[in-house]
Amino acid sequence: MAERTPSKRIPKSLGTETKLLGSYTLGDAVVVLLPAVAVVLLVQLVVPSSTRIAGYTVQAILLPIVAVAICVGAVFVYVTPAYTSSLDWLVTMLRFHTTVTEEPHSEALDHHQLERVYPDANVIERQDGAVIGLVRVSPPSMALATDEEWATTADSFQDFLNTTVTFPIQIYSTTQPFPVETYLDHYRERLADPDVKTNTQLRTLIERYIEWYEQDLAARQMTIRDHYVIVTVSPEEVQFERESILATLSGVPVLGVFVRALTAPPPERQREALFTTLEERLSRVQSGIRDIEGCEAMICDASDGAQVISEFWAGQTLEYGDFEEILRTRPLVGDRS
Repeated sequence: MAERTPSKRIPKSLGTETKLLGSYTLGDAVVVLLPAVAVVLLVQLVVPSSTRIAGYTVQAILLPIVAVAICVGAVFVYVTPAYTSSLDWLVTMLRFHTTVTEEPHSEALDHHQLERVYPDANVIERQDGAVIGLVRVSPPSMALATDEEWATTADSFQDFLNTTVTFPIQIYSTTQPFPVETYLDHYRERLADPDVKTNTQLRTLIERYIEWYEQDLAARQMTIRDHYVIVTVSPEEVQFERESILATLSGVPVLGVFVRALTAPPPERQREALFTTLEERLSRVQSGIRDIEGCEAMICDASDGAQVISEFWAGQTLEYGDFEEILRTRPLVGDRS
C-alpha cells in the first residue's frame, strides 16, 4: 500500500490534455459518448431483439435513443465546473455516491491525519509531528478596481511571496452561507417598536423589504468567502540547521534514520522549537499580507483553525457553540467507538 502523506499533493502539470475543439478535450469526448455506448451495450446484451415498444422494434428506435444519450453526455460536459475536467467530475460523483460518507472516529483519523490541538498555543499537530497554524486574510474589494490597481495588488502579492515566504505555505479559500436571519432580525425587531406600530406605511415598508431581501438572497445564493494561509513546520526543520552536514546526512536512505534518531532532541524541546518557529512564520505572513494595500490579516486561534478543518471534512457549516470548550471534551472529528 502506498505511503500516505499529510502534506498537500502538488500536480506535476495543469491543462496539458490535447484540445479537440476549443477548450474541450479527449476526456470530454469520452464523457459525451459514454451514455450512448452504455445504451448500445444494454440493448445488444440485455434486451431481446424481438422486443417491441409502442409497436416499434428496439432496433428501429435505437438511433433516437442513442442521440438522446449523446445529448445527456454533452449537457454533463457543459455544466462541469471550470476547476475540474468532466471525466474527473464524473469519477468523483460516482465515487461519492457509491462509498460510505460517514465513518467511525478511528477511520476518520486516517483521512485528516491530525493528532492533537493545542488551544493555548494556537497550534494544530499532525500525525507526522508537523505543526500547523492559520492566518485569516481579508482582501480588499476589487470589484470596481482599475487595471492599474489590479496590477499594483498583484505585484504586491508577488513581492510578498518572493521576499516574506521562505517556507512552504498553502492557500485555502472556502465559503459559508450569508447569515440572512441574523441580518434580518434587526428589521424584525423594529416591527415591535412603538413608532413602527403607529406608522402603517413604515411597517409595510419594513415587511416588504424583509420579504424582498429573503427572496433576493435565495435567488442569488449569496455566500461569504473566507481566505486562509496555512503555515506548516516539520520536525526536520527545527532538528538541524539548514545546509548543515547532519541535515544532508539525514536525507541519505537508511543512514538518515540513524542520524535522525541519534540527534533528535527531547520531545519537550522539539515541541517548544516547533511552536516558536510556527509563531515566527505566522507573524511574518501576517505582517507581509498587511503590507498589501487594503489587506487585513489575523492569526487564527487553534479553535477557529480546528473548526475550519472540521467543516472542510464535514462539507458543511457546523454549529458547535463554544468550539474551544468542545475541543477540551470531544474529539475533533467523529465519536470514538
